[in-house]
Amino acid sequence: MLWVAAVELRPSVASFSFDAARFDELRQRVSSGSLDPAANRLSRAPTPLAEPPMDLRPGAGAERLAALAAKGEQALRAGKVASLVLNGGMATRFGGGAKGVVSVVEGEPRASFLAVKLGQVRTAAQALGARIPVVLMHSFATEGPSAAHLAEIDWSGVNEGDRDSFSQSIMPRVLPDGTPLAELPGADALDDTDLYSAPGHGDTLGRLRESGVLSRLLARGVEHVLVSNVDNLGASLDPVVVGAHLQAVDGGASMSVEVVRREAGDAGGCVAVLDDGTAAIVEAFRLPEGVDLAHYPHFNTNTLWLRADAFDREIPLTWFAVRKRIDWPDASVTGEDGKLEVVQLERLIGQATEAVPSAYLEVDRRARFCPIKVREDLSKEAEMLRAFAREAGVVG
Repeated sequence: MLWVAAVELRPSVASFSFDAARFDELRQRVSSGSLDPAANRLSRAPTPLAEPPMDLRPGAGAERLAALAAKGEQALRAGKVASLVLNGGMATRFGGGAKGVVSVVEGEPRASFLAVKLGQVRTAAQALGARIPVVLMHSFATEGPSAAHLAEIDWSGVNEGDRDSFSQSIMPRVLPDGTPLAELPGADALDDTDLYSAPGHGDTLGRLRESGVLSRLLARGVEHVLVSNVDNLGASLDPVVVGAHLQAVDGGASMSVEVVRREAGDAGGCVAVLDDGTAAIVEAFRLPEGVDLAHYPHFNTNTLWLRADAFDREIPLTWFAVRKRIDWPDASVTGEDGKLEVVQLERLIGQATEAVPSAYLEVDRRARFCPIKVREDLSKEAEMLRAFAREAGVVG
């Protein structure tokens, strides 16, 4: 398929970063079939980790954990650690919208995911007498409602000089033949979130640098950054984990990954050794067909610790084609069922483990990995969520 005109974004999203040349290259690869879900898979199954992760679970040695905590507290007090909260994406499994503004405690509208995550940084800074910067990454779908909510809650009391943010770039969704959805009959009746997508959390690393936020962090003396999802309230600035990351960096790592033991129902990425000997995060959809995730006992939590200066460059990440079915208003496009198969283009932040030396930290699952992926989880985990909100000082 030949395109003769550059794609233009709707005015409502035109302010977001968009690489038109990259998009044109990717959609032509979709059209040719070279960028297809089948091409996402590794040719051979990776092997389970031979060397176990550093064990940070309770009972792993009180004296060792105390030494790590002391090392972590020293770095936090010195202002060497920042927190980056991933508040982007589309929250499709959560029903859409900006998940970060949703209350995690019934009857407490100001006790949102964002309020708790920010409150955790504030309470840590107060307890240690430290200045801890916090950065929020939004998407075109979450930036507006999040900004309004943040103004309402005053960033949960985080010091004004310690607040920063940036937004993900944007990618048009396309048909399997590479045609952008915005060019189809009926597109004018659809929302921006139907026609465009945020290109995965792999976009974080490039936008952190391109936005100028990384330079600002480095300039104020930040050396390490915790990256965590807004819906995982367990991923806080625990000095023990900070210290473990610092120890890994002393040993040559530029990135530390928190992992937990896999349980039934865990469908996401694993940690495994690739053919070249690199221990890396591998998402389930990249595994060859028929591979059983049960062979890989360590589950990736998407809570990462970065040595900041190691990411002040472009990190090579693969683009993946993800297919979805959406409702479409024009039957001439979809046929009788009203559904349209579309392709969205994404990159994965965990793939950075293939590009930089990485260490793996096994953490206590209940304490540090508590993701809320669907709305039903709010009621199922109500007691735990209230405890997090109380510790963050956003409810009594």
